[in-house]
Amino acid sequence: MKFSQFSSFYFSLFVGILVSIVSFSCVSVEEYNKRLAQPISEKDLIKDVNFVQRKLEKYHPNLYTYIFKEELNRKFDSIRNVLNKPISSQDFFLLISPVVASVKQGHMSMSSPSKRISKKQQKRLAKSGTGPLSQFDFEWMNDKLYVLKNKSKQKGIVSGAEVVSINAITPQQLHNKYRKTYASDGLNKTYLKRAFSKRFTNYLTNEIGINDSLYYVFRQNDSLKEVIVSRLKAEKKEKVKKTETTPKVTETNPKTEKKVVDSKKDKRIFGYDETTKSFSKKLTFVAKDSSIAVLKIKDFSKGKFRKAYDIVFENLKQKNVKTLVLDLRNNPGGRVADAVDLYSYLTNKDFQMLEPAQVVSKASLWKLGMFDKIPKITYPFAAIGYPFYMAFSSLRTKKNNDGTYTYSLVGSKKQQNKANHFSGKIYVLINGNSFSAACLVSAALKENKDITFVGEETGGSFNSTVAGLLPVLKLPNSNLYIRIGLMDIGTTNKTAVFGRGIFPDQEIIPTLKDKIENKDPEMEWILNDIKLKDN
Repeated sequence: MKFSQFSSFYFSLFVGILVSIVSFSCVSVEEYNKRLAQPISEKDLIKDVNFVQRKLEKYHPNLYTYIFKEELNRKFDSIRNVLNKPISSQDFFLLISPVVASVKQGHMSMSSPSKRISKKQQKRLAKSGTGPLSQFDFEWMNDKLYVLKNKSKQKGIVSGAEVVSINAITPQQLHNKYRKTYASDGLNKTYLKRAFSKRFTNYLTNEIGINDSLYYVFRQNDSLKEVIVSRLKAEKKEKVKKTETTPKVTETNPKTEKKVVDSKKDKRIFGYDETTKSFSKKLTFVAKDSSIAVLKIKDFSKGKFRKAYDIVFENLKQKNVKTLVLDLRNNPGGRVADAVDLYSYLTNKDFQMLEPAQVVSKASLWKLGMFDKIPKITYPFAAIGYPFYMAFSSLRTKKNNDGTYTYSLVGSKKQQNKANHFSGKIYVLINGNSFSAACLVSAALKENKDITFVGEETGGSFNSTVAGLLPVLKLPNSNLYIRIGLMDIGTTNKTAVFGRGIFPDQEIIPTLKDKIENKDPEMEWILNDIKLKDN
């Protein structure tokens, strides 16, 4: 086992033990919810404001990239000035989270505590079936919320119906209330409009709690339709004939031309998600022509990526694939090493993909990276693995001549490309949900002018992202949580466009109709472009 793997293994092991220990010491659900509803004194909340500001100033590697120091200070002062009476933790969240979001670092976020439910309630809900919110897939577009898919018994609600309100709360009210509580990386807007689609159900649950039925008002065909949607018990699944999407693809196992077999080994290698029933890395071929392949990277978090990429690119070589479509849409990122390994198969020369990450100090990685994430009573258990973690961080952290610190990442040193790297034509699909490590590899690929990017500006930044290590800290009095990135990870290939993401060479944004009809206009454009260039 490598030292990095050894350190990571023990760190994960001890954190797992700690979480188990802490869970047994938790207060009862009823007592927790009661405390949650109680107003918190302005004195204690001001202490939490000071806590957040102090942690950001001490540990964030580049706090003032997108905001002036004076402006951020004024924002914190403005909160202190309005805290003149006790308020709930939820109201405090709506005050302080926009200030944190104004730093414009997408990985950094705040979350408010939600009500807990007892095990008895959990069992009852599980037996009762799918909740009334989960029976629809929603999409936020043009300041309206639409139904993409209806899985309820209310079959009169068609895909494309607008959600006017749920229990008398409009999506617009929720958007206005929560919009400023989260951020993208830098100045781009593409992630912001997509994030609300993902978060909508959480926001509504914050407002009305978990319900067995909800009162919906829809607008369709220029008329309003009011329905009550109740919990839906699971029915026995019937085999449904799949509808064809465009473009037509033939899914294959990266090792053979046989139909994908969901073996345990394949699931481990390609990162199978049991919840979504999908792979982290998936290779498909367009129609029966193996000259065009599509490699969908859903995330850089799951699977044994080195083995997966080796299998995938060896297969591409054996099949003599001429064109590769790399699909990074909706990829939130993940392991830097995963993204760097992928890039080593997509370049025809030796490379250094990243700069050494900027960090505040060695202590920032030691302290916030481990001990600030856990209760003090569990420190003795964590201390067993701490020396390994400390030694690993020390070896990789360097103090520079100007007094700054940098951390050596996989990808921040020059390395060789893979012998079986892909040398054909490459297209890259991106959108507003392409983030973090997906943007790092995209920025590196942008250096190759022969690669064509299709889709929408990424939600993550081109030049850097503050992530790497992301400790979650609990505020002392309000029970809110803040996640802070400790490493500013910069790309070697830079853009002069400040604070923006990776732009496509061909911008194509799917319409609501495209999504309802399960069309893929970006892939359609790529296939047409390939035909034009072949003729």
